[in-house]
Amino acid sequence: MSFSDKPLVKKLLHTRMRVNDLDRTIRFYRDILGLRVSRTFTSPRGSRIAYLWIPGSDVELEITEFEASGPVNVPPDLVHLAFEVSNMDETIDRLASLNVPVTDGPTHTGHSIFAFIDAPEGYEIELIQPLHNAPAPPALPGGEELELGSIGPDSSPEILSELSKSHDRWVRETVAGHPATPPEALLTLSMDPDPLVREVAAQNPFLPEEAFQVLSRDPKEVIRSVLAKNISLSEEIARTLLSDPSPWVRESLAWNEALPVGILDILHKDEHPVVRSAATFTLSEKNRPAK
Repeated sequence: MSFSDKPLVKKLLHTRMRVNDLDRTIRFYRDILGLRVSRTFTSPRGSRIAYLWIPGSDVELEITEFEASGPVNVPPDLVHLAFEVSNMDETIDRLASLNVPVTDGPTHTGHSIFAFIDAPEGYEIELIQPLHNAPAPPALPGGEELELGSIGPDSSPEILSELSKSHDRWVRETVAGHPATPPEALLTLSMDPDPLVREVAAQNPFLPEEAFQVLSRDPKEVIRSVLAKNISLSEEIARTLLSDPSPWVRESLAWNEALPVGILDILHKDEHPVVRSAATFTLSEKNRPAK
């Protein structure tokens, strides 16, 4: 991957969410999180649209309700929206007064404290309090500090093992996706308290089988969905995911061309049409003659 000295884009302007109930969603982001409604209108195509913003920020949240296009399913690839808070304890107390439960956390990483709450329509909100007095990163025996910049294509398993214990979530994410990370470190990262670290680990084709087993039981649907696409998925883990209650996980499994035909044949008969459709396409690709 290469990075230009002059980025093509200047800044993020807004992110868009599709919802079933615009009014209920506006009430949550306005009354619970404190966002301001900047404008609402109906588009020429008949969809209702609202733009919300956070005082002090120039990034907007666009919320759109398409009344005629059927029910909305939040795709598993959209994990959550993240917002910064000043004080996590005060934030949790305020949420409790509004009868909004914390679903995960608060978790301390050393560089931040984060917690999750549920938003309408199946979306998830991450609340993050940055910590300014974070502990130093782990060090080599000679005293040299290890940090994100220490990781490269030729990083040794020993250094990656040390970095897997970092307080910095970004470091652990990078280690979780590195091909040279030792199996025991990958197993630990597959149980990391931060779901984003576990999600990256789920993509790593060099996971040990025990890590595959752990992640196949992860409570986060998106993580199981990512794992289902892993090209190193064993038949045993694939059969575990065959019975996953989420059609999104089974659909991801059906897109995995590395699976045996027998597994894909089962998915081809799945009760959910999106799973059957994905399996049909994957089977056709596997049966296509090589050019």
